[in-house]
Amino acid sequence: MTAAKPSSPQLIMFLGPDGAGKSTLLAGVEQALTRAGKSWRSYYFAPGFLKRYRPKPGQTITENPHEGRQYPPVLVFAKIALLLLEFLMGIPRARRQNRLLLFDRYIFDILVDPRRYKMGHVRWWMKLMLRLAPRPDLTVMIIAPAKTIQARKQEVSFAETARQIESYKALAAAFPGSLIIENSGAPEAAVKTIMHRILAA
Repeated sequence: MTAAKPSSPQLIMFLGPDGAGKSTLLAGVEQALTRAGKSWRSYYFAPGFLKRYRPKPGQTITENPHEGRQYPPVLVFAKIALLLLEFLMGIPRARRQNRLLLFDRYIFDILVDPRRYKMGHVRWWMKLMLRLAPRPDLTVMIIAPAKTIQARKQEVSFAETARQIESYKALAAAFPGSLIIENSGAPEAAVKTIMHRILAA
């Protein structure tokens, strides 16, 4: 009896520090998927089930992701609960509408950079709550040397960039089969590696 062929990944999250090149590689993957005749849809962080998480025209990403006051624990709890509703309701709907979903950041990004989401630091109960979130079929972790990232963007300190790189590597270990891309060379080569993984199954 022949073993069943594994299905292609349908939900793919792209994670990595600012300046690692996520947007560039994701754009390259989108173009390659279109050339391959694949149907896809991309999202930034959330699937947009709730109105507050739907992209707004002309919306820009902050240049200082750690600015502003951090939430107290009770508001952190409330925000994660709201995010879980967004993902638990939004991901199944998105899967019904599109076979292949690409996420530039995802709810698990909170575990590496909670300050970006005004959550201060990671607490044990935050980890427990996030276990309820839908898991991706494939995790693409995009990193680069800290010096390379700082040359591209200096939104956070060198020390924080270095910390995030190691934290993203550690997070990748929590998702079996993660693909870690060190994006310090030609983006075309990295896109080819990612596409091979997406289409190999």
